[in-house]
Amino acid sequence: MTSPGIDMCSLVPLYIEPHFGEVCLGRATGFLWLAASGRLALVTNWHVAAGRNHETEECLHVMGGVPDHLRVHVPRIERRDAPLVVEVSTINDEGAPLWTEHPKFGRGVDVVALPITLPPPNEAAYLPMNALPSAPLKQRIGMPLFILGFPFGRLGVGMPVWKQASFASEPFLAPDHDHRFLIVDTASRPGMSGSPAIQRHHGQIELEDDKFGRISDGDGATRFGGVYSGRFHTSDASDAQLGRVWPASLVTDIVDHMIDGGHV
Repeated sequence: MTSPGIDMCSLVPLYIEPHFGEVCLGRATGFLWLAASGRLALVTNWHVAAGRNHETEECLHVMGGVPDHLRVHVPRIERRDAPLVVEVSTINDEGAPLWTEHPKFGRGVDVVALPITLPPPNEAAYLPMNALPSAPLKQRIGMPLFILGFPFGRLGVGMPVWKQASFASEPFLAPDHDHRFLIVDTASRPGMSGSPAIQRHHGQIELEDDKFGRISDGDGATRFGGVYSGRFHTSDASDAQLGRVWPASLVTDIVDHMIDGGHV
């Protein structure tokens, strides 16, 4: 449960530190997805779990380190207490990956799912993304959405930063008609890779069927947009600050594939 005035969506993102042994290789974000089996999956970027660029497979760490596990910081019910740190292995004893990639596109989609076991909800404060009420909010180019993550690591009581973005490519064309990813306009920072991207509206809302509704109380209407995986990198310090969001349908594909493989 959240305190009065705290948005339910702020329970969704989890701070992640990729590790090789005791060496921390960086910071990132992930979130939970409730599988049809009732088990939980941890969703984050392929490049977070693998420690490599998903397009070139080039190692991302300057010293060549790649993760053998992720340390997932799970807030306690009393958020001022130190979080529970759950270790999630990324490779087995033979070095083979333990994550599930997209069944068709593999690492061409920069999203993976990993099985995770967490304490019961009466001990820790977490909320799977797909456990939130969802509304079929209209998605059109130029409309706003939010990226929820940890650009500065886990600060204070561990609440995520909500970074505003907007659709910079036609949402209708992803992932089946053009790029597999959405392009969003946002100036994000390291640590937000793997963040959930959501639409959130209060008051009057516009739906995909061209109908209108009104949200008069609660946290507002929410629609999961996908998984953020960072900005396009250029050599120009004044670049357009565009990033990728992998659409929600691809997450469903990956978790369903994980279930079919018997991992959750």
